Amino acid sequence: MIDWIKTIAEGFILEHGYLGVFLSTTFEQFILPIPADFYLGFAVDSGLNFLSVMLLVFLGTTIGSSIGYLLGKHLGHPALKWLAGQRKINKGEQFIKKWGMWGVIGAGITPFPFIIITWTAGIFEMKYWRFILAVIIGRIPRYFLTAYAGMRFFESQFYSSSEMSAMILGLIQGITEFLPISSSGHLVISEHFLKIPMETSQLFTFDIFLHGASLLAIVLYFWRDWWEVLKELFGMLKKRNLDTDSMAFKLAIATIPAIIAALLLEDLISNYLRNLKSIAIFFILVGLLFFYTSQRGHWNFRKKVSLKKAIIIGCAQALALIPGVSRAGSTIATGTLLGLKREHAARFSFMLGGIAILAANVYALISLSTGEAEWPKLSFLLAGSITTFISSLLAISFLLRFLKKNTLRPFGIYLVLAGITILSFF
Repeated sequence: MIDWIKTIAEGFILEHGYLGVFLSTTFEQFILPIPADFYLGFAVDSGLNFLSVMLLVFLGTTIGSSIGYLLGKHLGHPALKWLAGQRKINKGEQFIKKWGMWGVIGAGITPFPFIIITWTAGIFEMKYWRFILAVIIGRIPRYFLTAYAGMRFFESQFYSSSEMSAMILGLIQGITEFLPISSSGHLVISEHFLKIPMETSQLFTFDIFLHGASLLAIVLYFWRDWWEVLKELFGMLKKRNLDTDSMAFKLAIATIPAIIAALLLEDLISNYLRNLKSIAIFFILVGLLFFYTSQRGHWNFRKKVSLKKAIIIGCAQALALIPGVSRAGSTIATGTLLGLKREHAARFSFMLGGIAILAANVYALISLSTGEAEWPKLSFLLAGSITTFISSLLAISFLLRFLKKNTLRPFGIYLVLAGITILSFF
């Protein structure tokens, strides 16, 4: 049976090439119940360029899902209204409004026939941008991972040092840097499973580029805020007087605790806390913190970060040097406990994180300039960096919108379950 499937998949890819990858991915989203996943491993193994394949998968997923959504909206919606009535439509729309995004993400990850999801989202008129964001979050990581698993299953070439691993790590970095679930912890876990056969110095260089891509996303998304910070900074330099109430001063002061902690505790953390058991324990502790924060910060109304609050949030950011402790999570949770509205705590958290990433990258680039680090191949750097940049923008946008109406509790549940799973199996 497996050999038969392999023969069909290889024949389809050899005959249709890039077009076959695009069409199989596109049609799965709105009309065909046949998964396109297992074609991808054979596509790369047969000589197709991996980056080109992934780009076509991204386009096919987006276009195919959009077609299914539009078919559901313009054909399915009137048909269901005629069959069941407007009352049923209204109930469905309320349900989709509340749970639709999570449903699309969950169905995207699982083998559930996606044609049902794309049509349903259109029938009940789910907001298009939420639908497409959920499709990308659910489907694209699945295609990456199933292609990788397929190649391993059929004993194909091991892609641990190729663009596949770069894009997987880039996706994980972009999402987990801003969602409150610990980027460092997830990268350690991912590297453990990928077993990338690269020198530590090359991975060090790769890490610089990934964080640089996240920094670029922060600068682009909050460019108006950064412009105000720069004007405040130049104003203080011009007047030769510190404005302690300015955002520029608060960000600078709040960054100091993390810098001190990094200089004093870097070796200790690297030697004793960079392991799966430690990460699992801190996952659980941070998850429990999120539960407590969700209870305490429900009625917060403050929008402005005072100097005192900025310093306390900066101390919380220093804890994120520990793998398994989310920088975004620790700072957002602390800001919420200090009375800030969740979305405003997140906004300050992301800007503060931008300063921290910049400081860390400057330090890393100095080490790189001394010749202590080596460069991986350019395609590996580009694949990871581009993926990180795109996923970072999506993660920032998603979390800011999510926190307007929701608490950190869902992320707490995820961290506790992930921590328990790691402790149970490793």
